[in-house]
Amino acid sequence: MPQPHVAAAVLRAARRLPGYPKLRVLDLSAGRGEIAAALARDGCTVRGTHFRADDYKLAGAPPELPPGVAIDPNVDLMRPLPHPDGAFDLVLLCEVAEHLPTEIPVVAEIGRVLAPGGHFVLSTPNVARLHSRWHFLFTGTHKLIRRRAGWDLAADDLYAYHINPIDFPLLHTLLHQAGLSVTRLDVTLFKAKHAWMLLLYPFVWLATRVETRRHRSGPAHARGEDDLFHWMTRPAMLVSEQLLVTARKTPPSGR
Repeated sequence: MPQPHVAAAVLRAARRLPGYPKLRVLDLSAGRGEIAAALARDGCTVRGTHFRADDYKLAGAPPELPPGVAIDPNVDLMRPLPHPDGAFDLVLLCEVAEHLPTEIPVVAEIGRVLAPGGHFVLSTPNVARLHSRWHFLFTGTHKLIRRRAGWDLAADDLYAYHINPIDFPLLHTLLHQAGLSVTRLDVTLFKAKHAWMLLLYPFVWLATRVETRRHRSGPAHARGEDDLFHWMTRPAMLVSEQLLVTARKTPPSGR
């Protein structure tokens, strides 16, 4: 279940997309359905998925879903999605990727179920923000909102914790392989008490430029590294509490 500021930022990202609200939307692991419900009220055709009927996100009152929002139960995001090719104009993966053993299968499947020209919106804790980098430097652990997975957890409950901090350079490649390209990064929340870290920006920019210029193995790799540098040095990458990515599936040539 996303925090209110995350849900609001994801909705802003969706509402600025071309064709909105006449979009076919898939909300993967939709939780209690706050985002799905808001999109449906706007006029989108929305479908969601759940992982388990006893999911910790569904505890308490029933999910807040309006009539007409279909939810596919028992959808394991490590397996092929039960949806046809090109069925959706927008796929959401909101505060979910960090709970998966790996994001590789689901990113490929998102590329498959998106229509050409469709969009993917991802939110996940941003381990690349400057505060998280500072924390990792001194502790060797990522800065988490929830506690780490501990020895008290059963194997079947690991998914309820942040077991897979998302590495943006890997995600950047996976999106390309799935036929998508990043078009925008947004800020979900910026904490003013961390503003002093922006003094590090010139050093981050230079170090990232050097890193993405090294070990280039050909023109395609070089283009990817240049694009990666562009996004890794965006203010949203360095200050946002969550990584909020919008990517677009490449349409057919000439469109």
